Amino acid sequence: MEKTYQMLWDCTYCGQKKLLGLSHRFCANCGAPQNAALRYYPSDAEKVAVEDHRYAGADVACPSCHHFCSRLANNCVNCGGPMAGGREAAMRQAQVAAAGAGFRGESAQDARAAFGGPQGMPPQGAPPAAKKSSCAVVAIGLIVAVIVGMGMIGLFCWKKSGSFEVAGQSWERRIAIETFGPVRSKAWCDELPAGARVIDRAREKRSTRQVADGQECNTVRKDMGDGTFKEKQECKPRYKDEPVYGDRCEYERNEWKKTRDAQARGNSASDAPRWPDPGLARQGSCLGCEREGSREESYRVQLRDAQGGDGGSCTFDEDKWATFTPGSRWDGLSSVVTGSVDCGSLKRK
Repeated sequence: MEKTYQMLWDCTYCGQKKLLGLSHRFCANCGAPQNAALRYYPSDAEKVAVEDHRYAGADVACPSCHHFCSRLANNCVNCGGPMAGGREAAMRQAQVAAAGAGFRGESAQDARAAFGGPQGMPPQGAPPAAKKSSCAVVAIGLIVAVIVGMGMIGLFCWKKSGSFEVAGQSWERRIAIETFGPVRSKAWCDELPAGARVIDRAREKRSTRQVADGQECNTVRKDMGDGTFKEKQECKPRYKDEPVYGDRCEYERNEWKKTRDAQARGNSASDAPRWPDPGLARQGSCLGCEREGSREESYRVQLRDAQGGDGGSCTFDEDKWATFTPGSRWDGLSSVVTGSVDCGSLKRK
């Protein structure tokens, strides 16, 4: 159920505090007009209920003297000028509190921070300047970090020209050998593959589902813009995760599985790269039969620089690797920091 209460405001002329937003359109102490932009929510203990309040909309500022009047007024109660064309009062952001938590009181300073001071002036005090100063420090820090980062990247990318000699070559070819036989795996029992033989079964958590778990309620205050606010409780369903269990099976099935590698290696192009003999025990689809699986190959060149130091190594495809004969000389680039060779830059002398 919605209830209506009065907002509060503080007089900026004489300092009178906690005047009522609807009842006190002028300060009860000095007669100064209310500034609608400085209204604020009361604490729970300070709430003043409004009975039989007729809501017509947010207040409107007089175009002549800027005093805020009820939307129902045709003429300003402060200067008598016509209200047509006046701007609508700004409204505070809604307040939300969990059920039972209650609300703390606000202040005119909170309102000034949100809307600015009288006549649209900035909030009193120095916080804005401090905020700008903090932002400037953060911005400078980010700029310095970017500059340092770019410097580090540039340092590691800095390269120098050099001459290199091929100190050696090596190659390796590998064939994966697969064997057909029993392989153990796990799967949900209703998703077993064809030919699976169940060995063991157990209950395990398979997923979760959301189930209703009461309600989550908050008390919400909404500024109506006419010196009042409405307060009501809003609730929405709350859910929790509940585990869903299923049968998990350990099973065995005959499958192809890698069991070993057949390898061949060499140290020069003269030792022509070749694929190893797989040495298959039996072929076919019988238990214990073998077959060739994936093939891998690599070709590496070892380099030394013009001063006789280690120039690192490079990996190429077979055709380019064959051009790097031992003793041949190449020009290229290397990292100033790490000394590693830029393999793509190598050109034969």
